[in-house]
Amino acid sequence: MQNAPSSAVPDQPDWLVDEPYSDVPVGTLRSGKEAQIDVIERVGDDGRRCLLAVKRYIPRKVNTKGQLEASGFERASAFRHDVEYREGRQFRKSRDRRAVELMSSYGKRLLQDRWTGHEFEITERLWRAGACVPYPVSYDDDLYVLEYVGDRDQAAPQLAQARLQGQALVAAAEQIVDGLHAMTRCGVAHGDLSAYNLLWWDDRIWFIDFPQAVDLAANPQGINYLHRDVLNICGWLQRRGHAIDAEALFAELLASGFS
Repeated sequence: MQNAPSSAVPDQPDWLVDEPYSDVPVGTLRSGKEAQIDVIERVGDDGRRCLLAVKRYIPRKVNTKGQLEASGFERASAFRHDVEYREGRQFRKSRDRRAVELMSSYGKRLLQDRWTGHEFEITERLWRAGACVPYPVSYDDDLYVLEYVGDRDQAAPQLAQARLQGQALVAAAEQIVDGLHAMTRCGVAHGDLSAYNLLWWDDRIWFIDFPQAVDLAANPQGINYLHRDVLNICGWLQRRGHAIDAEALFAELLASGFS
C-alpha cells in the first residue's frame, strides 16, 4: 500500500488472512442504509497489528426490533431498489434463479450473500489495477472485512465533510478523475458515486462502497450509471467552485474504457 499510516493495512498483508490472529472490537463507525461499519484491531501471533473495517450487510427483513439488536445492528436496511444493479450477475443453478425471481427466504439469502461477494470481487479487481480503494481482506456471507482508512484518533472523513478549498479541492478533483479513468479501464461503473462515498485522507481520495457497482459490458444500464456518476460528482465539485465539463469527461471515459 502506498504511504500507508501505521494503523493501515501493511505492505505485505497476507498475514491478515493466512496466519493465526485475534480480533479486538473497537466500536461502530457508521450505520448506513444497507450496511453497518464496525472497526476492529487485528493482532497477529507475532504482535503485528492493524485496524480493519468490518462491513456487515443489514438484514433486509426482520420480524422484530429485538431480532435486529440481537444481531448487533442499530437499524434495519432501507435499501430496496437493487434489481437494475443486479442485471448481468447470473445464478448458475436454475433452483437459485427461481428462488431469486420469487424472492423466497432462500432467494433473499442468496442475494445477501451475492451482494457481499460482489463488493469484495469488484474492490479486489480495482485494488489490483492500482485504483485507490481500501484493501479487501476477506468476506463471508453478510460480512466483509476491508482496510480501515484513517488512524487511531479518527476515521477518514467523507469528501462531503472534508471542507476542501483551493489547491486541496483541485487535487481532490484531479484524483477523482484519475480514479474514474482507472475504474472505467477495469470495465466498472461505481453506480452510486457521490461525495459521501469518497474519503479524503493523507491528501488522497479513496473510492469506497461498491456493492451496487456494475460491469459496463454485462449490465445493460452500465453506461447510464457511469454517466450519472460523472454528472453527480462533477455537479458537487462545481457547487464547491471547481468546474469540470461533465459531458467531456464522460466522453473521455468512454474512449479510454472501450478503446
